[in-house]
Amino acid sequence: MKRWFVLLLAVAACKGDSPVAPEAFSRKPCRVPEHLVSMVTGQAFAPAAMRSALVHAAGPMTAALGTGTNVQALQDAINAVIADIGVANNDGACRLLSIAAGALDALPDTPATLPDRDGIRLILALTAQSLAGVIGQ
Repeated sequence: MKRWFVLLLAVAACKGDSPVAPEAFSRKPCRVPEHLVSMVTGQAFAPAAMRSALVHAAGPMTAALGTGTNVQALQDAINAVIADIGVANNDGACRLLSIAAGALDALPDTPATLPDRDGIRLILALTAQSLAGVIGQ
């Protein structure tokens, strides 16, 4: 499943309309997006603590955003972050978190979806903070 997702993102990137950042596929160790980490402060915690919040973000919160390629990409990326955190693949979770943030930023800026988009952004920011703590940023 994850391989198909990565292949789909690579094909979409070739078309030029993908929210995927090129650094998401780099061979260098992933650096958690600084703009997400700087959104929150607090003590470090394990990325696994974010699992239930990420499940909620990938399910009910994204369902409120409607349908479309960017919403599906957001859901897929968040689900992949959940899977990677579950097996302690922090570098993979970091990369997919960057993809999820890009997909979220690509969504239309409408007042009706603002609460859900901001809630998802907060969940991504807290996940970024937890990953930064274990990756060593």
